[in-house]
Amino acid sequence: MVFRNCGLSFCKVDAILYPTHNKPFSGGADENMGKRQHPDNYEESRHYVVDELALNGGLWPVRMGRMKADPDHRFPQRIIDYYALHFVMNGKVRHLFGEQQIELVKGDVFCAYPGVVYHHSIVPTDQPLEMIWVSIDGGQTPLLLEKAGFRPSAPYLPGVIGKELETSLVHLFSQQEDNSSRRQVELIAAIYRIFGLMIPQKSADKLGAGPASWIPRSIEYMNMHYTENINVQDVAAYISVHRAYFSKIFAEQTGMTPIQHLQKLRMERALQLLQQTPHSITEIAMTLGYPDLYAFSRAFSKHFAVSPSKLREHAAKTRGQSGAYTE
Repeated sequence: MVFRNCGLSFCKVDAILYPTHNKPFSGGADENMGKRQHPDNYEESRHYVVDELALNGGLWPVRMGRMKADPDHRFPQRIIDYYALHFVMNGKVRHLFGEQQIELVKGDVFCAYPGVVYHHSIVPTDQPLEMIWVSIDGGQTPLLLEKAGFRPSAPYLPGVIGKELETSLVHLFSQQEDNSSRRQVELIAAIYRIFGLMIPQKSADKLGAGPASWIPRSIEYMNMHYTENINVQDVAAYISVHRAYFSKIFAEQTGMTPIQHLQKLRMERALQLLQQTPHSITEIAMTLGYPDLYAFSRAFSKHFAVSPSKLREHAAKTRGQSGAYTE
């Protein structure tokens, strides 16, 4: 069960349960309606209880299922407190939300958001409605939905179910459910895979091809990988911009060159490691991607006007310790 409070999700942590319910449609309260259903109609639903591993991640399954139904079928009206993706595999379905309604056909996806009342009904066609739904929760879910193109005001995507996504969806039901951690990890990975197939391949380009887009991306890249001996060419290649042009615009926008930004990141981290850890100066040099102690000491001395060993001695005296960290 998922409880919400102040925008946070709290899940009951228990053994993972994977009960599978395979049943024909009853069609609602009218008992005779089940008799009017085509014998091939079905509904399969699986429910999940999050374990500690999933709870410490960014996304976890709550429920998933699939169905095939004729127009006589009636969907129950209810409000959910998680997110539910409905993939239309065949037929046509109408979704009403607020003052809006949308009719979805094969290849379309609809997302039900928490706390919103939705009404669903089958639109009669020559094909029965076939849908797969995946209900999820977790802190990364809203951002993943946004990256895929879903919005609360427009919670649907037309024509995104290609052959690869269809295969991934069907694969969710191809294995016997069990209570193993391995199966839980496999299922979470499969859901991430489904999002990966829905997110537009060139979504970064749509944000803009100019410096307003790639300067922040280059900074994020450097902030994450500065300890891995990357250079300006690596950064320029990551954002697909010519190295000389990137360096020129970066300096104009930030007031320092990419090389200076990388150096600043490395020196700030070096200072922290020298002052707060017992790692040797050689170990710190290796950690920051320098080829040897000499290259690191020269760069550090040039940046701070003091050698790493002198800085460490000063830090030790300031702390009032009996001795400094040494090689």
